[in-house]
Amino acid sequence: MKRFLLTLLILVLVAALGALVLAPVALRQYRLQESAKVVLNYRAAADRLSPSDCGTLLAQAREYNEALNDDVWTDPYVPAPAAGAEENEQYRSLLNPAGDGVMAVLDLPKQGVSLPVYHGGEAGSPVARVMHAPQTRLPSGKAKGPCVLYAPRERFFDPFAGLNRLIDGDCFFLRVLQDTQTYEVFQVAVTLPQNLDQFQSQGDEDECVLVAELPAGGQMFVARGRRVPRKSASPRDDSRALPDWASGLILGTPVMAAGLVLLAVTEGLRRPLKRRMRRRMRL
Repeated sequence: MKRFLLTLLILVLVAALGALVLAPVALRQYRLQESAKVVLNYRAAADRLSPSDCGTLLAQAREYNEALNDDVWTDPYVPAPAAGAEENEQYRSLLNPAGDGVMAVLDLPKQGVSLPVYHGGEAGSPVARVMHAPQTRLPSGKAKGPCVLYAPRERFFDPFAGLNRLIDGDCFFLRVLQDTQTYEVFQVAVTLPQNLDQFQSQGDEDECVLVAELPAGGQMFVARGRRVPRKSASPRDDSRALPDWASGLILGTPVMAAGLVLLAVTEGLRRPLKRRMRRRMRL
């Protein structure tokens, strides 16, 4: 019996350790698969638009950009003052061909992911995803100020994980409706939220800024990209980092581990019960 309990304890510890290690991987893979479906839906909705429909949506976005004030952009992770219901509804209807709140697709070849970009401004968003800072320019061409994208994190999932590997000269891509825009990184920095004003754009260049919270110290990683002609590097068409069979294996491993533990417990208890039944029958 002691040997059985020791074996059971080892199995439980191994299963718990396996679940602890695999849980972040499984959650990340699940989130990336969700993102892949949203990206495909956005691409399909954008491809169904006629040239005149695309022109109308882009014109509306440029009107929004022209109406922005000249104030410097601030920490995108701090919710801005609540806008009126009509203004908020208008913002969320811009560059939204599928009606699901997605305005673009961000491709990060160096990180190996393709992520939908949602309209931002939500306080305490429960889902980790890439969002647009509403007080900044929409990605529709030249206008005052940059287009700022940020991504809240979950405990086991960060859409901008590995973003701090970007260096000057790297490229990322924004698919806006039927157009893919190429941005070349020209400045990267680690800073505190109160120092973000030093990254304000100068002039009328088409600029996109990626802002990620770092795990410790309350610091932020900032990557500024300037739009350039299309580079030879191509954006990813699919954000699934693993094939379907590998994804299913990762997601199913904790369940299989729990099943093996349950099987071991059942088998371990079955033998002592049989012995007791035999003893009673002899008596």
